[in-house]
Order: sequence, then C-alpha cells, then structure tokens
Amino acid sequence: MIGDIFEQFVLGMLRSVAEKHGLYLDYKKPRRARAKLGGKDLSKVTWQDSYGNRHDLDYVLERGGTDDAVGVPVAFIESAWRRYTKHSKNKVQEIESAVIPVALTFARHQPFCGAVLSGEFTRNALAQLESKGFSVLHIPYDSIIEAFHEVGIDAASVDSVTTEDEFRRKITKWEALPQPATTERFLKSLYRLHAAQVAEFQARLEASLLRGVVSVRLAILRGHSTEYADVESAIAYLIEEERSSRIREDAEQREMFEIVVRFNNGAKIEATFPTRQEAIGFLRTFGRA
Repeated sequence: MIGDIFEQFVLGMLRSVAEKHGLYLDYKKPRRARAKLGGKDLSKVTWQDSYGNRHDLDYVLERGGTDDAVGVPVAFIESAWRRYTKHSKNKVQEIESAVIPVALTFARHQPFCGAVLSGEFTRNALAQLESKGFSVLHIPYDSIIEAFHEVGIDAASVDSVTTEDEFRRKITKWEALPQPATTERFLKSLYRLHAAQVAEFQARLEASLLRGVVSVRLAILRGHSTEYADVESAIAYLIEEERSSRIREDAEQREMFEIVVRFNNGAKIEATFPTRQEAIGFLRTFGRA
C-alpha cells in the first residue's frame, strides 16, 4: 500500500518537470509505441541495451516521445520503497543493473540517472548509487509514518511484532477514508516535509535536461584540427571540406575523424569515426527533437 502511494509521489514530481520542459513521461501504463520496441506487454517500460538485453524501468523522460512514437531518452529514474535496511543493498544493485547498461547505450545523449527512494536505506547503499553517477532523493521511513499520521493513520510496524490482524486493521482504516482527497493530503504532507530535497533533485534533473553543446572540436587525422561553437557549424565544415578535397583511396591517406563535444554542465563526449558520413551522423544526434 505504501509503495503504491509513493509511486504517486514520484509520478507527480516528475510530471511537473516533464510538463515544464515539453517532455514525454513514460511509466507503467498502456502505450502503443511499445509495440515498435518489440515489447509484448504494452504497459511495461522496457528499453534495450547495446547487447540486446531488455531492461524493465520505472520512469523515462523522452524528448520527442508520444503515445505512438518513441523519443530520445534523456532521463532514467527508478523508485523503490523498503521497510528494512537488510533489503537496501540488493535493491540498489537491482537499480544499477537495470539503468546503467541502458544509460551507456544512449551515452551520447548524456541521460540523467536518478533514484527516488523511501523507507530504510543504509548510507552505504545510497553512497553506492551516487558513486555510479545517480542523483538520489531519499525519503526516510519516519517521514512516511509522519505523513500517514497527519491523515489519521498509524502506519508504523515492527517485524515479528506487528500481527497480520493489526496490518489488516490499518489497511481497512485507510481504505475507509475518502479518496482521492486523503491521498492528496498525504502527498502534500510528504512534499512539505522534504520540500528542499525535492527541489534540489528537480534542479539537478533540470540542469541535465538543459544541457547544451558549447563547443565541438574536430580533428581530421590526416591534417589539422579545428573547433566550432555549435554542432551545425561542425557539420557544415565537414560537408564543405569534403567538396574541396580529394583523398586517395590507399590506406595511408584515408581519413579518421576525432570529435570532442563539450557541454555547459562540464560533461564531454569523445568519439572517433573512420568515415565522414559516420562523423556527420554522430553530430546530428545532438540536434533537439
């Protein structure tokens, strides 16, 4: 029950960011575009990594996505609720194994990787995610209990102490409350308790979404290198330079293209291509949908 309600908390937080930046928010729901990805369950958020492995995810923000078309993934966010710390390490490893292979597959888009966790997670588990490049928002167990208390529910429990009958009474009391008003009150309480942390997480997410190219360095490995202020200028140079030069087809004279794309958030992507066409195709992937 707590996990289901917490999903609404995460969904509301991400939906506000998606609407602000004109992005498509994908989560567990029917979506016709999934059929194009080879998915059998049109409700699951499933992406494939570069090795052909499929990964079920919680939330994906896409640029240019719709119900009928798959967009460019710009953020992968996982969520989880855990009552006891003994489960936290396994869950963190599960999140890593689901997100990191897909994020690496789409590394040229520098996707945001995030985790919104609630309940009992050890500091080491949270630090492990952060060390892998995840932005983490953690809502402690006590905050969940306090938010339920504010709508008149004692949601606390103790392993091997709280009986099944007690659990049933708590759930029955919750189900008797008017909905969706009670859930909305709960969510507002949770937001209020962690307004600063939510704002910080959203700010990190938005900073990633607003990432922009600040320079593109081209090195043609038969001669000189040059640098441009944007992707379009780099593409134009490659097209024009091809028209004005003639390269012999022997191995010693073939071109290689080294590209370094730098972004306003300090990130950079380096790539090398054996043909001009591949280099141009790579640069065109940075255009906004």
